[in-house]
Amino acid sequence: MNIFCTGNSKKKNFYNSLSLVSKISNKYKHSIYLDDSLYIKGLNMQKTSFENLKKKKPFFDLIISIGGDGALLHTIRSMGENQKPILGIHIGDLGFLNQINNKELVPCLNDFFSVDKLTFNEYNLLNASIKYKDASKNFHLTALNDIVINHGNLLRLIKLQVDLNSSYLNEYSCDGIIFSTSLGSTAYSLSAGGPIVSPDINTIVLTPVSPHSLSARPIVLSDTNQIRVTFRQKYSKINIAADGQEQLTINSEAEIYVNKSDIRAKFVQFPSMENYYSKLKNKLNWIGKN
Repeated sequence: MNIFCTGNSKKKNFYNSLSLVSKISNKYKHSIYLDDSLYIKGLNMQKTSFENLKKKKPFFDLIISIGGDGALLHTIRSMGENQKPILGIHIGDLGFLNQINNKELVPCLNDFFSVDKLTFNEYNLLNASIKYKDASKNFHLTALNDIVINHGNLLRLIKLQVDLNSSYLNEYSCDGIIFSTSLGSTAYSLSAGGPIVSPDINTIVLTPVSPHSLSARPIVLSDTNQIRVTFRQKYSKINIAADGQEQLTINSEAEIYVNKSDIRAKFVQFPSMENYYSKLKNKLNWIGKN
């Protein structure tokens, strides 16, 4: 198996974890390829080559991301349409997406590599299409967790209208609005008062941020819908961000269309992996019996 390793090299213990991944992978006779951005002089790892994830025809069978949720989100978006099965190793603080905790790295990897066949769960990404009358200004964003529209650092409300499949849904006066996938419902949306949605339910969660009206509540929508966002006032600078990482500035002449992407992220699974609800309990400190 050809394994591509990437992640956040600024995290403490990153290179120690990377070395362990390489050692265990070699034990099972897999080939390791490192993200060329990870190259440092003196890095000593056996049977290792450097590659780029953004190749048009990647030959990797598995992607391993080492770091926090941010590293995994970046890796998935970097793959674009060429999604490969991904395994996340968590060495950050709070995180919901990665499948392995760094403290359990050795037994989990041994368990994972002992499985005869790669199995994975697929999750659709979210697509945002920004459209102007001048089509040359149009562009797209994709996100695994969420698409966020706001005024950036400006301390003022933004007034916008949301239509659902060409039918009026609501107007919002708020600090911003979040469109999240079910998998991303435990990220920014949760912090803004949105619901936790099981990742196996196909939804788009709309969560207004600090709405001016108490009647403007989060709503869970089917991901078969197309959502249209327009602006009720003129704004010269509006921020739209994908997963809190890729950010663009637009103006109120733009119309934003949010819908389920055809791109599907592939999260590997294996027997000893912590399940989603156990992870929720541990990360959110729910009280109760094990």
